Order: sequence, then C-alpha cells, then structure tokens
Amino acid sequence: MRDTIFVSIVLPVFNETDRIETVLTSLYIQNTHNHLITHDTYEVIIVNNNSTDDSVSKINNFITTHPEMSIHILDEKIQGVSSARKRGMDFASLRSKARDCRLGQTRKHYIVSADADCTVDEWWLYELITTMMQENGDLGTCNYFYKSEDFLSRPNLFNEIQKTLRLRDYSFSLFGGFPDGKGFAVERNLYDATGGIEIFYQLDNGKFVEHLSDDWDFGIKVVAYGGKPVYARKACVEINSRRVDTILDEVITGVAYGVDGIIIMKDVRPDTNQLKTSLRDLSSEESRQAWEYSIKDYTPKNVILPVLLNPHLLLDDTRVRYFFSEPLADALYARIHAIKNEMRIIDFKPIHSYKTPAYRLFLEFRKELFDVMRRAVGDDIGMPPPLPTCFDTVKDEDFTRFVYYFCEDRESGEAHNYFGNGGVF
Repeated sequence: MRDTIFVSIVLPVFNETDRIETVLTSLYIQNTHNHLITHDTYEVIIVNNNSTDDSVSKINNFITTHPEMSIHILDEKIQGVSSARKRGMDFASLRSKARDCRLGQTRKHYIVSADADCTVDEWWLYELITTMMQENGDLGTCNYFYKSEDFLSRPNLFNEIQKTLRLRDYSFSLFGGFPDGKGFAVERNLYDATGGIEIFYQLDNGKFVEHLSDDWDFGIKVVAYGGKPVYARKACVEINSRRVDTILDEVITGVAYGVDGIIIMKDVRPDTNQLKTSLRDLSSEESRQAWEYSIKDYTPKNVILPVLLNPHLLLDDTRVRYFFSEPLADALYARIHAIKNEMRIIDFKPIHSYKTPAYRLFLEFRKELFDVMRRAVGDDIGMPPPLPTCFDTVKDEDFTRFVYYFCEDRESGEAHNYFGNGGVF
C-alpha cells in the first residue's frame, strides 16, 4: 500500500521562531500501521512568507539533524497565509506529477495543509489519510482540540470553547465538514480539477488585501464540484491557545478577524510580558455573548451550508433526516429551492455567494434549528440568540420579507456583523 500513495504536507511560516521546532518535531514523529506513513511516503513543504526572525535558520538546522525526512523550503513574497498556502500546494501538485512521470507510475497523492503554530498528534497523518482512503474521500478534515491545562484558571472560557467543538464534532461527522488551514487534506486530482487554492481580494481602508478564507472557499469549490468531504475524527490537531489569548475581546464581540464582511489576518503572537497579566476568564455576560457569536458564526457555515450545497441530503440521507427531523428536513428542502429560484442562483462557487441564503435560512428556521441541535448535542446549546433590534417593529406576517432585506443589505454590513467575523472558537 505504501507504494501506491504519497503525501505532501504544506506548512506556511511567518516568524514562528518560538514554535517551529516543536511543530516540525510533531510532523517528524508520525506513527503508522502497515508502513502506510513513513518518511519515504510523505514530505514537508515549508513556505517562508517573508520571515524576519530566525525561523528559516531553525528549519535548516532541523533538516540537518533529521536528514531522513524530506523537507523543502520555498519563498513566497506576497504577504499572506493564503498566498503562502497556494504557493506550497501548487508546488506539491506539480512536483507529484513530475515524480509520477519520472517513475513511470501514478500514485494516489494527497496534499495536506498544516499550521505553523499548531502541533499534530502522532497518529494525525495516518488517521487522516486512512480515513480518506477507506471512505473514498476527496477532501479530509481533522479534529481539533485545545489543551485543558491552558485553561485551568479560565473554566468559563473553556466551557464555551468546548460547546463549539462538541457541535463541530457532531456536524462534521454528519456532513464531512469544511477545511481549516490548521489541518485538511485534498486528493491531488480534485485540487487540480477545481483550480486549486484561489486568492480573493477585498477592500480594506481603500486598499486591496487578501481575503482570509482561502481554505474555506476552497472546500466549497471541492464540494460544489462534486468532491466527497470526509471527517477524520482521530486525526487530531492541538490548537495554540494564543488564538483566543491575544484577541479574546474581539472574540467576545464577534469581530476576531474583522467587521462588515472584511476578514483579515491578525498577528496572534502574544507579548509574553503582557500575556501573564492579561489572561483572564469570562464573566457570565461575556460567556453568553461569546457563545452567541460563536453559534451564529458556526451554524450558517456548518449546519446550513452543507445542505445548501447538496439539498438532496435532506431527502436521501437517513442520518441527515434524523438530525433535522423529517418535517424540518422537508421544509428546508422546499425553502432552499424557493430561495435559489428567487435569487436565480445556479451554484455557490462564487466567493461567499452562500452567505445571503444561509443567513436567511438561519433567521427563518432559528427556533427549529436550535431545537434539533439541543437534541443532538446537549441542552447547553441553549436557545437562539436574540434577533437584531431592527426586527422589533416588524410584524410577524412581514418577518420573512424583512429577513430578505436584512440579509441582502449590501451597504451597512449589518448582517455580517450580526453573524460575526471569526467569532467562532
């Protein structure tokens, strides 16, 4: 079996001197069964994205002391994790095709994205690739966790994080999930067929900047193309707690990575001198607010979007029908087609074309959706967050019509801010 597959792990790096050796070590000590994942069957492609510290020097030292693992270093001058990830994944695809041509054989090739501030479990790669092979998946997503010891003094914060991750585990098990740069894999032929990672740009204060959703949008392209997403629950990635440590206030207010639909990368590397005094737990009110932004960010993208892309699941998949309940599944199926016809939508491949219909379905079916999520995951999922105050004076008979106006508003960005940008843990 090891002669029939090959894996390329792409790792964008920007000033990760404090973490890079630990991350590389976690990629080096991967375990396997049946010799599937060995240093002969996977490589690491590091994309240096204009680092100004000694990250590259530490990488070169690691290469010298671990010659049995194939590590390649590329440079990407355009600043941004999206461009860096695309550079590495494009290189992996071209390299694998050249390798097949040179060897006169075609091996199944998986391109994997990893993150330079997250460490992976020792069985991570084996579980991810095995799941994709066994389930004939084109797109594989990983399981994520935060170390509980990083939150011993912050139980309220950790509780809100765990609620989101429990829901993520359930919905990803049901639908296969969408990729996150912290850990996902794609079969090379699907990567090439969809055009690979696509870089989108947005205006931020009068300048074009990269849109920080290349991984997410790529996943939508793969699924819309007909690719099969699968969830590798046992392929675990430890998320660095700095992602909430340093921008906790922004997480609480639902603007972790921007406002008004602008999603930008923030430097979450902590100032260690300040961080010791800044780590804090959430109050009851902050916990409520953080959870509401998290669930509003999560539900449209991970519970509604999968059936927007493939409405037939609501009729044909018994697990999906059980989750939603048959009445809600039938109602959602009918409403999705009514909205698609009304909006003249052919598919959801254009960037974020899914947002307006997903937002509308969330608002129209919010009570029913939270009923089924509580039944599936637990009562602590709670009730739907309050509606925006602009609905206070809207009559019941006009509600659906004004949901349309709210979600279609292109000027104020109110809908984007209500649902949050990066509020999810």
